[in-house]
Amino acid sequence: MMWAPSSAEEIEQRATAGDLRETHTFDAKAALPEPKRNPELAKDVCAMTADGGQLLYGIAEGENEQPTVPAPIELAGAPERVEQIATTSISEPPYIELRTYPTAADPSRGYLLVTIPQSARAPHQVTVGGELRFYGRGETGNRILTEGELAALYERRQRWEVDREKHLWEVIVPLAPVQPSDDVGYLHAFTRPVAPDMRLWDRAERGDRRALFEALSAAAASTPPAAGYSPALKNERGWKRCGGDAWMLEGGASRRYYGVRCEVNIDGRGQLFVGRAAERNRLGVLGIFETIIAGNFASFLAIMGRFYREAGYHGQVDFGLAITGIEGGISASDLRMDPEGREYRAPTYTRTDRVPAAALEDSVPIARGVLRHFIAATAGEGFDPLS
Repeated sequence: MMWAPSSAEEIEQRATAGDLRETHTFDAKAALPEPKRNPELAKDVCAMTADGGQLLYGIAEGENEQPTVPAPIELAGAPERVEQIATTSISEPPYIELRTYPTAADPSRGYLLVTIPQSARAPHQVTVGGELRFYGRGETGNRILTEGELAALYERRQRWEVDREKHLWEVIVPLAPVQPSDDVGYLHAFTRPVAPDMRLWDRAERGDRRALFEALSAAAASTPPAAGYSPALKNERGWKRCGGDAWMLEGGASRRYYGVRCEVNIDGRGQLFVGRAAERNRLGVLGIFETIIAGNFASFLAIMGRFYREAGYHGQVDFGLAITGIEGGISASDLRMDPEGREYRAPTYTRTDRVPAAALEDSVPIARGVLRHFIAATAGEGFDPLS
């Protein structure tokens, strides 16, 4: 589990207490290397990509050769320098997260924490300073990867490069709790960590299941629109166990075709089903409810983003969405004014992508981007169901 300090004071307290130890996933350094030694910084980042890890700048070694001495660094330009080196000196550039911790005494100085998630694209190659090598971590520092280790990482890369579209149609849509209907359209969605881990739930729960449920429900409730649509995942609170490996949040109208269900597996997989993405009215017109679709999708992503944060998962996440049973439907916004509004002339709408887990917490921009072309086709370019 990656460390997420809350403040510079916490970093200093852990350092002086001797709680910081160099391992294959953590290394503390007194300062960034001199510019002429940029290859060393590239090696440090690159070496962490195989298993994930963190670099903390601003902690020097004490007499016992352990990182116990706070030595705040000048923060101005430090994150930008690390990002620039990671982007230009490593092939292909890995995803990293950068966070600064200013000290209370002098906010211009502090600590820089570089989090390098386990990379689905490892191994990564250092390409600066004459280096064309692949690095990994040992317990006490960086080392050049062996041919066998490189082969294993390439095999892992291939195994993790799954077909998201295939997963959507072969796993997610068939597991819907209701059968397809000519009178109702559905929303299906999933998230899945690229690096699966059966311990994610236990890490997120940390012995306080109720607090985790409250945090996940609060994440769902924080997404727009504020009200006015049903079913709405953001209005539900009753989490319950779903088999031995998942927890479920469900609710909605009493009619089963109109419900909403979110499942979170202990290994970090998430699944969403929403009924009433579209509904045929008494006149036989199929109305498409963009607000139900967008609102629930944004809430689902927010739930999963918060779960990954609580679990300390910083890697990448695959996600996908399918809206089914919508051919011939027209926007519910058109129904009020134009019962003969434009028809959606396709049976489904699908999208898949891969993003850093942390990006899901800001779920609204992702939901808008994923649904942009769908909304434009149904309600028009100017309509925003998440406004």
